[in-house]
Amino acid sequence: MFKVFLTNWFHSYQRIVKNMPNEDLINIQNDLDYWKNQLFLKFLIYCFPISFIALLPGVYMSFNEGYIIIGVVDCLCFALLVIATFCSFLPLKYRKLLIITLFYILAIFLIANLGYIGPGIFYLFATTILIALIVPIRYAYWSIAANAIILSGFAAIIYLKPFNVILLKQYSAGEWIAFSSNLIFLSIVLVVLIHAIFDGLQSIILTKDQLQSKYKNIFESSPLPMWLFDTNSLNFLDVNDAAIAHYGYKKAEFMAMTIKDIRPSETVVDIESIVNLNRGQFKFHHDDVTHVKKNGEKINVKVQSSLLDFNGRKAKLVLVTDITSQIKTEREMQKSALKLKQSEANLRAIFESTLDGFVLLDHDSNIIAFNLKAQESIMFNNNQIAFEYGKSIFDYIQVTRRTYFKELLQRVHLGEVIEYERKFRINGKIHWINYTLTPVKDSDKITRACITGRDITAHRQYVQTIEKQNKIFREISWIQSHLVRAPLARVMGLTSLLCSEKDEDEKAEILKMLQYSSNELDNIIKKITDKTSDTI
Repeated sequence: MFKVFLTNWFHSYQRIVKNMPNEDLINIQNDLDYWKNQLFLKFLIYCFPISFIALLPGVYMSFNEGYIIIGVVDCLCFALLVIATFCSFLPLKYRKLLIITLFYILAIFLIANLGYIGPGIFYLFATTILIALIVPIRYAYWSIAANAIILSGFAAIIYLKPFNVILLKQYSAGEWIAFSSNLIFLSIVLVVLIHAIFDGLQSIILTKDQLQSKYKNIFESSPLPMWLFDTNSLNFLDVNDAAIAHYGYKKAEFMAMTIKDIRPSETVVDIESIVNLNRGQFKFHHDDVTHVKKNGEKINVKVQSSLLDFNGRKAKLVLVTDITSQIKTEREMQKSALKLKQSEANLRAIFESTLDGFVLLDHDSNIIAFNLKAQESIMFNNNQIAFEYGKSIFDYIQVTRRTYFKELLQRVHLGEVIEYERKFRINGKIHWINYTLTPVKDSDKITRACITGRDITAHRQYVQTIEKQNKIFREISWIQSHLVRAPLARVMGLTSLLCSEKDEDEKAEILKMLQYSSNELDNIIKKITDKTSDTI
């Protein structure tokens, strides 16, 4: 409980001491004076409570031993310390002046009253070091000069003895000068070292400032959205103009947001675990994620990030590339490729299922495509070998026909469509192939030739059968028009005579003739019937 109380009190005490007027807040962190001011405030914070270690015993012993003036001076200097510590409304330069003044008062007074064995000489030395640390270094050299004057003054007092001081009993003028010169020597050495250290720090600060300025220029002028965020709180620490323009938020709005606010709600739960996983690794990280603009539009982005130290905090520097259009284009290309693949599959199915054989030739008459039917439907010799990609079509044609076929292809490349038939005897059977040579254009220019082949053997056999039948039917027609007509005419004439004849003998003769003609007609009809049946 006491520890909590003490901690709270110390925090409140620090806020009181550090409360500075506005003009003292102008210094920025890349200025050495800023750090000197911070060092002075730290001095005040710890000097006041620690001063009781010297104040209480000193005042007690002073009054107890009869050195009342020393106790009064100690109390006066403590009062100046209280003013410098708690009067935060005073400008910082006046508070520094108060501290330097009280240190000089203590140093001079304690040297005069306690001599070498007193702490005055240490206060004089410490004042110079303090000045070198909290104000511009040139004042430290002026402090060394002031110390030399003060010590020289004490040397003159020791030598001239205008009044009685304790130093007269401890030192001669020469001994004091020898002692003082060592103090001045140490002061100069330490101030020079502090000066060198501060020059180095200033150089580092300037270099850091230049790097930060360069980073800021790159950061602000980047055409791509960039930002910094705290890996612990996930709050935005800085954003560039490109991010403001692309996402639609103002900078003040960004600064009040976390990186969760630009992610879809369904992905927010994964962000902290991803950041925690990468927080301990100063490695380049990239990923494709979804972000949400201020207007609610979801965009696909490529996020590239790297861990860095930002004012003592682990932060992520993020570069964002909007790939929404790229992904949309890729998806459309994938759909087009799928449709093309389906079209190719459909075309291949049609290509392979057609009754005709196809062989596609390039401009040099080499085979670049063919279907399965081509092996059956396109033959250039009796011992046809299988087609192969890249081989010349002339490798399949009889030597005696190559010149003729070359002329045909030349005509095709001139734009002519050629059709012809060829007969082959394979294994004792006749085969007829119908060939069609067609030009293939590419951008209105004939670049290839297509050979289409169809086995028309069955068709030719069917046509021959029809022709044979037609010949028989013509014979039947001739029989009907010539052989049938004569007996029929006799039958018709005898029938008329029979009807008009009165004589029985004549009738009998006519009946015999009528029977003969009828039998003749019947035989002819049977012959026609038999020929017709055979043909069918």
